[in-house]
Amino acid sequence: MRHRLPPLNTLRVFEAIYRRGSIRQAADELCLTPQAVSQQLKLLESSLGQELFERNIRSLTPTPAAHLLYEPVKQGFDSLAKGVLAVTDKDARRTLVLHVSPYFATQYLIRNLGHFKAEFPDIDVRMLVGVEMPDLQQQGIDAAIHWGYGGIPLLSETPLVEDLKVLVAAPSLLARLPVNMPEDLLKHSLVLPLAENTLWQDTLELLGLRQTNQQPALQLHTHDAMLEAMLAGLGIGHISYLDALAHIQAGSLVAPFGVDLLKQLPLEKSPRFFLYYRPDRKNYPVLKRFSEWLQSDVCRPEVIGFESRCRVEPERVSDLDARAA
Repeated sequence: MRHRLPPLNTLRVFEAIYRRGSIRQAADELCLTPQAVSQQLKLLESSLGQELFERNIRSLTPTPAAHLLYEPVKQGFDSLAKGVLAVTDKDARRTLVLHVSPYFATQYLIRNLGHFKAEFPDIDVRMLVGVEMPDLQQQGIDAAIHWGYGGIPLLSETPLVEDLKVLVAAPSLLARLPVNMPEDLLKHSLVLPLAENTLWQDTLELLGLRQTNQQPALQLHTHDAMLEAMLAGLGIGHISYLDALAHIQAGSLVAPFGVDLLKQLPLEKSPRFFLYYRPDRKNYPVLKRFSEWLQSDVCRPEVIGFESRCRVEPERVSDLDARAA
């Protein structure tokens, strides 16, 4: 018996609006105009005889009907995607598409990727490098290695390694503004990452200080840019462990409170690199091989330069209802 369904494109639009929480963001993802997305949503609501979102000036709030509808629609599209994957060229199923944070890519992954290729010569690795977290499904990406504190909605995650930081400054800067005690840090300009983090606040708390809003800050997009800014004496800030050690040994940077200060942070306050993937990719054989190789061959002290506290934990998927609320 044929199922009486609303037009599938209206369901596709609904799924994107619900997941993104915005008509404009759904339109960007689907390469449609906001007007076209709104029309498709109205068509679906008319077909169902149900209002799916409460419209506010700045947001959309899913109705109880939308909550009931979303999961079956998502599962349906996931099943369609699996069916398409099952009948596509077998060579495509041996391809692994990754999006990798720049520091992890250059410092850890690329220089060791030859070992993976030697062990799995039949797997074609395609890698994009960037700071922002991509939309894995929309961009056809199997997994992402991303910097942060974890808990990205609707994605499973595996913690890989801590990004242990060292508080450093150029000798020329410290000659002008010495740091002899923790309070001296409050006199300095800061070099900070643009990515959301609490490293500076947590460092001050370790030293018994409270953050003020009076310190000027230079916020930069990448670790390499921050490193260059600190080498140029533009401020004091955090650099990843291996780079900090190399520049301290060369005399181009100084760690006024030692290289191990940030090891005192609890793990949940220490930024880490996570392997993120969609839950429906959990059993993708190529991804499982890569994840196992990554943890055994890359995420070890001989490569990262210190003993990471990260351990493989059961996968975590952020709560859908919390995202939708």
